[in-house]
Order: sequence, then structure tokens, then C-alpha cells
Amino acid sequence: MQHHPVVARTAQARTAGGGAARGGERFDAQRPWSLFAPLSVCALLVGWIALSAANDQDDFSLLVYGLANLIVFTDAIDFGLRLYVHRRHTAAASELGRGEMRHLSIDLAGARGGRTDAVPVRPYAIVASIFNLEDHLDDFMERLQPYREHVWLISDGSTDNTAKRLSQAGWRCLDEDVNRNKPGALRHLLTTLPARIETVMVIDPDVRICGRHEGSTVQLERVIADLQQSGAAAACPRVAIERDGFLGRFQALEYALAFVVGRRSLADFGVTSGVLSIYRRDALERVLDQHSLSIYAEDLENAVILLRDGERIYYDGRLVVTTEGPVSLRHWFSQRVGWYHGLLRVYMQRFHELWGIGRRAPFAMYNYIFYIGVLGLGMHVFRIVSAALLLVSVGAVGDHLFVLNLLPEVSAINPVYFAGAVGSYLALGALALFTVVPKRERAYIAPIVPVYFLYVLLHIVPITVGFGNWVALRLWGRRLYRDHYQLHEDGTALAIKGPGYRTVALRAPGTPR
Repeated sequence: MQHHPVVARTAQARTAGGGAARGGERFDAQRPWSLFAPLSVCALLVGWIALSAANDQDDFSLLVYGLANLIVFTDAIDFGLRLYVHRRHTAAASELGRGEMRHLSIDLAGARGGRTDAVPVRPYAIVASIFNLEDHLDDFMERLQPYREHVWLISDGSTDNTAKRLSQAGWRCLDEDVNRNKPGALRHLLTTLPARIETVMVIDPDVRICGRHEGSTVQLERVIADLQQSGAAAACPRVAIERDGFLGRFQALEYALAFVVGRRSLADFGVTSGVLSIYRRDALERVLDQHSLSIYAEDLENAVILLRDGERIYYDGRLVVTTEGPVSLRHWFSQRVGWYHGLLRVYMQRFHELWGIGRRAPFAMYNYIFYIGVLGLGMHVFRIVSAALLLVSVGAVGDHLFVLNLLPEVSAINPVYFAGAVGSYLALGALALFTVVPKRERAYIAPIVPVYFLYVLLHIVPITVGFGNWVALRLWGRRLYRDHYQLHEDGTALAIKGPGYRTVALRAPGTPR
């Protein structure tokens, strides 16, 4: 669908530490009766669409209809293709009855030489770069307390008492006066880790690692041990959004699609997540030595460097972690502008490497060249046209329903176009709800399914601004819009304020879906 893993959405730029307060209500068990209301809304919406479209069969253009529904058609085809290739990737394992395969992008037992039993975990570290975390430090320490003996932290130029309080509480924390940004800070931190540590899990400060009763099907150390046995360079868990208001419901579905459909389909050509990923230590050290150290799409850049070198990255959805999404539209807009600026930056700077990755496997070619390059970047102007036609069609719907007769009867203005798009995406969203979204999350997500297509269309604006920022930088040396990643990278922190304001620990834009 529109929000797939490699179209720059890893959901960083969240509040540091704010998720702890609502951790207990994250994934409540689904109540079947709670789906009645959203399904009733769906039925009413379908009836409204049918009524608005039934009265206008003239001036219909199949060409305009196809262009107006471009986003719907491409998302639907991509959704089906990704489900199909995941089945192909894991077909042999599925035949052997390995139930865990529905959570993995590869045959993990095969990668481990046929072993299915648990093996002892070898030394590992949990590392994080933190910045001005003092106001949320208690929540942060509480979330990481079960893993405390494995935690190494770096205060990346904090100007508050973050490092001092952590040291007083007995946590390992480097207090650095210079702000290096996340990739640079992590590169410095790795040089201080004991030589015996061979696996490194990189986390964002607001992450909560879910236990088996909270959504994960195995414990963290099982996931780390499996990566160590597999020989892969990295593994990416499933990232979910903490429950937080109406906007959070949209992001919850977006992230479910990004990981359960998107990353799971990539076999061992996956993309790491900036929220939390697990790396073989030597692979991460090599990546950071070659990294641009920009916070823009830093996780996608990590993945490109690893895959270019012939390494493997897989998705392990048995481990679920939660993080907070933007709580205001302003923060959401700024986050997405940064994501898509970062996507275009990495894609243009490392296109030859991406082309080489694509040549290694047919679906890698589809994902990195056709899906990102052709559909995501090259055809963006057609997506803008598609959105414009749908906007005009919305006006036609109102014009017909209320018998205003204000709009001319021409083929480009027809309520059928919007009716078809909403109806088709409604069916696609309902299919995703019952086939992709975990059962315990469906009741929370279901109410927004009838209008999720509007959320998809809304992305056209920050995507365009993000791409425009990259072009403007190349042509004039300045951006059209100053997103908060830029301000952080320039050494100035921006407080995102508005409804539901929280202090934001800025992190890199990446790849959620």
C-alpha cells in the first residue's frame, strides 16, 4: 500500500519516555462487538458512495478513472504481491508446520542449519544515544530496568542533567559535550564497548520492549540468539505505535502494514528500523565507518551499506516493540517531510548501490528500484494529479448529493472517480484489518478503516514538500520548509508544540513502512 517499509517510514522523532504511562493498555484483547460500529460506518459509507455515483453515468472517462485511482490500484497490487512473495519465501518452512514462520521473513531454522531448539545467547549490548532526556528519565530507566546489565548509553551533547542523573543511578553513560547526532554518537559509543560483545541492539529512548504477554511471542534473548546463529548482519523486529488519540489509530494501521506486510515480504533483503534493530557488532561498526552520519534516513542508509556488501537483513516479528507517534498534526507533518527528504537523499546518493542490490534478486529489484524508484519517486507527479482529480470528484459528490448544479458536466469532474477510490480502498483496508492486523489490535484500528484512504491522500503534501526540500537544497542551498530534523542537525533544537505537546527527543527520519 502507499505506506510501505522502504518508502521512508520508520517512525522516529517520537517523545522520549512518554510511552511508559500507557504501556499497560497497549494491546488489549479484541472484543468482537466493538467492531460493530466501524463496520456499520463502512456500510453507510458504501451506501452514500453508491447513491452519489448512481445518478451520474454520463461523461465518464475510463482513462481519468484509472488516473484518479492510481494510488488505490498500485497499493492494492503491491499489497497482494507482498503477501504472495512472503508465502514463497517461507513455503518450505510452512510445509514443515513451523507456526513461527508467519512472523518471520525467512526460514530462520534453515538459516540456523536446521536447528529449531533454543541456544544460549552470547554477549550482547543494548545501546542508545540520548539527548536532554531528564524530564522523562524515570520512565526511561523503568522500561530498560530488566535489561540494565546489558545497557550502554551515550549522552549526545545534552545540556541538562541527563548524564549526571544516570551516572548517579548506576547506569553506564558516556557524557559527551559534543553533539554528533545519532549515527556519530553510536560510532563513538561502540569503541568503548568490551571486546567480548558481538551483538548490538540499537534502540530509541522511547521504546518499550514487549514481553510475551504484551504481544511478542518469544523473549528478547531468543531473538538475539537466533540472529547470532543465523550469521545475518541484522534483524528488525515489529514496531507498533502506542495508543494515543485519533491520529495514533491511523499510525497503528500504517505501521502494521509497514512491518507485517512490507518488511516481512523482503526475505533477507530487509531494511533496519531506526526505532530498534539488532546488529552483528562488526557489521554495525563497518556501516558507521562508511555512513554519511546524517540523521536523515540513517536507518535506510545502514541497510543499503549492509546489503551492498552482500550481508543479510531479515524481519523477526516475533519480537514486538512499541514507540510513540506524533501527537499533533504539525509534528506529524514535520516528521514526514524529514522522512521523504531523507529517502530522496539516500536514493540519489546511493543509487548505484541500490541498483546492485536489486540485481541480486527479483523481488529486491522490485522493492528498491521499481517500488521506491519508479512508483515512489518517478511517478510522484502522477500521484499529485491523482489526488487533485479525487479532490475535484469530492466536489462533484457534494454537488450531486445536494443538487447544487454548480460544476460543469465534463469527464474530469465525476463523483464516480472518488466513489470508486473510496470503495476500493475501503475493501482493501477491511481485508488488511482481518488478514494482517493482529487480532488484539483490530478493535483499536477498526474505527478509522473507512477513512484511512484520506490519511493516505494526506501524505501527498509532506511527501511533496520533502522532495521539494531536496531539490531546493540542490538548486538554491536552502529548503522550502524547515523540518525539526534539519534544526537538530544544524545544532538547534526545535520544540514541537501544539495539541498534546511533549518535549521531543529528536531522532532520525527513517523507513516505517
